[in-house]
Amino acid sequence: MEKMLITFWGTRGSFPVQGKKYTEFGGATICVSIEMEDNNLLVIDAGTGLRDLGHFLSRKKKKPKINLFITHFHLDHLLGLPFFQPLYEADTSMTIYSPFNPSITRLLLDRFMGDFYFPVVFSETPASKKFFRLKNKIKISRIVVSFAPLPHPGGNVALRFEWGNKSIVFATDAEPRGGIWDKKVMTIAAGATYLVGEAMFTPREYAKGKKGWGHGSWRSTLKLAREAGCCNLILTHWNPDYDDKKIKTILSQIEREFYPVYGAKPGMKINL
Repeated sequence: MEKMLITFWGTRGSFPVQGKKYTEFGGATICVSIEMEDNNLLVIDAGTGLRDLGHFLSRKKKKPKINLFITHFHLDHLLGLPFFQPLYEADTSMTIYSPFNPSITRLLLDRFMGDFYFPVVFSETPASKKFFRLKNKIKISRIVVSFAPLPHPGGNVALRFEWGNKSIVFATDAEPRGGIWDKKVMTIAAGATYLVGEAMFTPREYAKGKKGWGHGSWRSTLKLAREAGCCNLILTHWNPDYDDKKIKTILSQIEREFYPVYGAKPGMKINL
């Protein structure tokens, strides 16, 4: 079976941070890659971690085919795109997937990069680009990609990447109504080898003023992992106010309720 190498490049949510207190769990916002042996590269979200991925790819002799999945268009999931080196190289081939029609996706990215906000318009960068809307299951090489809508302001999607009997599901930025996950999300997450979910708030923080912000507590993610029968849980999208010490405390607490659980860090790799 073809091997897949999953690498976390950015693991922070909402806003990038820096400093000695954030060295272990990182300060760059969300970005994950899946390398395939046939030279396809799948990228989930374009947070500031995308910049380091871009430098890594530019050093490669053989350029991969980049498949970028944008789960939603909030800034912490897009901030790395203007600084993604392959975007400025003519021999780069990018296919961009989002929940919106291609024309809307292009328009949103052009507004993000251009006008008063950035000196280069996205559409005018040298890389070759194609756009697809996530409407049905798609297949990239041997990987089957499926998705489900997540409850988040402005819309969002969970993504499942599956090959053979292995799978990884990304389901961050979600606030299930009344703590109950939608059946479509449960189906996407069912039996996943790895569930990557968020730990934006503690249960106490969520109960004391964070309801309606579009994010649940780590207990919501734990509930999804349990009820969907996921084998491993990876927490990410760390709150920018959480330093390494607090994240370790959170992970220690969750380990008493679910095992194995991992805290995503920049450079963390999973070989499936």
